[in-house]
Amino acid sequence: MAEAQYETRTRTVEETVVVLTMTEDEADALRQHIEKVPVSGVVYRVYEALGKPTPPVQPVPTADTFEYDGVTYELGAKYTDKDNDPWYFVKFGDDVVGGGSAEIRDVDDGRTLDYVMSYRPLTKVTS
Repeated sequence: MAEAQYETRTRTVEETVVVLTMTEDEADALRQHIEKVPVSGVVYRVYEALGKPTPPVQPVPTADTFEYDGVTYELGAKYTDKDNDPWYFVKFGDDVVGGGSAEIRDVDDGRTLDYVMSYRPLTKVTS
């Protein structure tokens, strides 16, 4: 018996793009030059892009991080200390960050941030 079913597949497409960097004066000069010539298609899209450049995208900080002594750490992520022992960070209440061993994720196991940081350097486990 024949059967049919929809599937969703993800495809990765690699695309080569050209990034042209120019000063505002250079962009204005190019736009003014294009205005003098009848254009269409791709050149017209370049002309439009020159007329409304977008501001640089600012990275959005994640809400699940905190900073300690100039280093950003991720809440809930697993870290290892200088002895390769596991640690994690959690937030208690609105602004109190604590940590504990990665094997025991219990509020009773929570230690002060200064205590956890005494085992630095802490390296985030990524695999």
